[in-house]
Amino acid sequence: MTELTDELSISEEEVVRYLRLQPHFFEDHPNLLKSLHLKHDSGDAISLIERQNHILRKENNDLIDRLNHFINVAQRNDNLFMKLQKLVLELIACRTLNDISKVLNQVLTERFDVDQVQLVLTHQQTTDGDLWLYCDREILNTHFRSTITELKNQCGEFSETSRQLLFAESEVKSVALGAVTLNGKGIGLIALGSHSASHFRSSTDTLFLGHLANVISQLLARF
Repeated sequence: MTELTDELSISEEEVVRYLRLQPHFFEDHPNLLKSLHLKHDSGDAISLIERQNHILRKENNDLIDRLNHFINVAQRNDNLFMKLQKLVLELIACRTLNDISKVLNQVLTERFDVDQVQLVLTHQQTTDGDLWLYCDREILNTHFRSTITELKNQCGEFSETSRQLLFAESEVKSVALGAVTLNGKGIGLIALGSHSASHFRSSTDTLFLGHLANVISQLLARF
């Protein structure tokens, strides 16, 4: 190719530019396709048409893989939505804070991929037998400012001290937090814990967790 372009004083860039401007060039010169050969991944020489077919097949396979991925994600989200819907209905039937805490703990650990659950409130003191965790707002805000003050749902490993504040001496390694509010102000959080440090990552989507936290917030207005 280099010798030919030297003789004709045509650069490879000019050839490329010309072919881009003439997309039907090889349709007008079909015999030329038969004489052009490219090196395949295996090392064997193949025709340009075979090479194009190889590229198209690869692109098609990539598209199929992406489509299957989207379908799998949609199916998981649909399944998660149905389970969340059932949980919300069970929460609506609750009449006390203990009922809410009990349902959250049982359902999330049994039907969702969660190891520990903790409802933490700053406006309701606990007494013997209460299932939620009371925590001073300033202390909670020190560890989870983004959730308590900025009302942002978040996931991550957090510090060991922060995890122990929520789950005492458990083996929780990563946490998902949903902001619980009252009259637009953060009054607590719903904390989901996993024994896997990689389960709840900072990039984990919090759409469904945020919806659950909003439902809890609406129910707390009863008490």
